Amino acid sequence: MITKEFTNELTASEVSELAGLLQDPLLKARYDLFKAYLSNNQSDHSSDERVFNKIRTKIAQQEAFPISSQKSKNKRYLWKVAAAVFVLIIASIAIMTYLVGISTRQIAYTERAAKKSFTLPDGSKVVLNAESKLIYPKTFKDKQRQVTLVGEGFFDIAKDPKHPFIIHTEQMDIKVLGTSFNLKSYPDDPFSETTLLTGAIEVTLKDRPADRLTLMPSEKLIVRNPTAKDELPESKSSAITQITHLQKMDNTVIETSWIFNKLIFAEQSFVDVSKMIERAYDVKIDFKNQHLKQLKFTGHFERESVTDILNALRLVEPFSYTMQDKKILIY
Repeated sequence: MITKEFTNELTASEVSELAGLLQDPLLKARYDLFKAYLSNNQSDHSSDERVFNKIRTKIAQQEAFPISSQKSKNKRYLWKVAAAVFVLIIASIAIMTYLVGISTRQIAYTERAAKKSFTLPDGSKVVLNAESKLIYPKTFKDKQRQVTLVGEGFFDIAKDPKHPFIIHTEQMDIKVLGTSFNLKSYPDDPFSETTLLTGAIEVTLKDRPADRLTLMPSEKLIVRNPTAKDELPESKSSAITQITHLQKMDNTVIETSWIFNKLIFAEQSFVDVSKMIERAYDVKIDFKNQHLKQLKFTGHFERESVTDILNALRLVEPFSYTMQDKKILIY
C-alpha cells in the first residue's frame, strides 16, 4: 500500500485503510522511514514493482542493523498493546455482567383494556393497570428489593425490614418495608402520583434527591411531570409537589377503583378522563376543540360502553363526538 501511495495508485478505500493502519506507532515509524528513503531517491518511481523491490532491500538493511531508538519504540508499543488488552478484558467483564443482569430480569406488561395480577419472588402482590410495565429480577438477592414501574400498579408488599422494597419511576423513588399503595406514573400524563392505603412509605423525588417525603395512610402525593405532552393552565404550571388525601365516592377509593373494573373520577379535566377511557377501552381520543380539554367532570361507571360514558358526560357539558372503529374525535 505504501508503494502504491508513492506511485499514485491507491484507491479511495485503500487511502482510508492506510490512514487507519498508520494509527499504530510501530507501523507509523516504518512508514516514515520508507517515506524518507523514497524522498531521497526520486528516480524510477514510475512502477510500484520497482519501488517495492527497493523498499524490501531497505527493510533487510534495517533489520540487519537495528538501532536502539527502534527498540525503545518497540517497548513503548508493547506497553500500549498490554494496556489495550487490559482495557479489553475489563470491558468484556463489564459487558458480561450487564448481559447476565439482563438475563435475570423479568418484565410484566399489559396492553390497553387489560390488567394483570401476579406475585413477585418475595411474595409481594402486584396488580398492573392497562398499558403498564414492571421490571423486576427473577430473585431478590441484594440488600434492597428493587423494581421499576412505567404506568400504574397497586402493590401489597411482603414485609421484610432487612430488605427494603424500592420502586423506581421516572419522577420519584418509593421506599417501603411492608405496606399497600397505588402508584401511577404514565410518561404522557401531566402528573405522577402515589396513594398510600396502609403502612408508610418514603418518597424521594428525582429532581430533589435531598428531600424525602414520608406518606401516612390515606395520603396521596402528586408530582408534576415535566415531560408531559399535554399543556396545563398557567396557574398550574408551577405546581411541583402536592400532598392531598385519597378521595372516596360511594365508599370506593377512587385511586384504586380501576382494580375492580370501575371508572371513577371527581372534578377531573376532560383530557384526564379521556386518558382513563383510552386505557380502559383501548380507544384513541383526540380533541378538535382544545378548550374542551379543561372541562371538569365527576362520574362513576361500571361495565358501561364508551358511547354510554360519552353520552352521559355530554349531558353535563355540551360537546359532540364522532367514533369510527377505535378513533374518537371530540368537538
